[in-house]
Amino acid sequence: MTLDEIKAKFKETVAEAKEKLDELEAKRESLSDDLKKEFDEKMAQLKTKKDELEAKLEEIEDDSEDKWDEFKDKLGDASQSFKEGFKKLGSLFT
Repeated sequence: MTLDEIKAKFKETVAEAKEKLDELEAKRESLSDDLKKEFDEKMAQLKTKKDELEAKLEEIEDDSEDKWDEFKDKLGDASQSFKEGFKKLGSLFT
């Protein structure tokens, strides 16, 4: 996978993350007060992970191609962490 492909993939991942967070935020009002507190805590964690994804993406855009393998691994880890957090947050609605 080339550096440009990695950048495109993670730009897409960040955009999807933002969209999913917005969708969940819109559903927040349907939760009970107890679940809203848990939701808010998990949402804060997910927003932090999203911010980390964005920061790593900016880092890879500012760096040279010779470091793309290193960034590929870092971005993959951050993306997976976000996906796991999203599943946990989404489970509040089931």
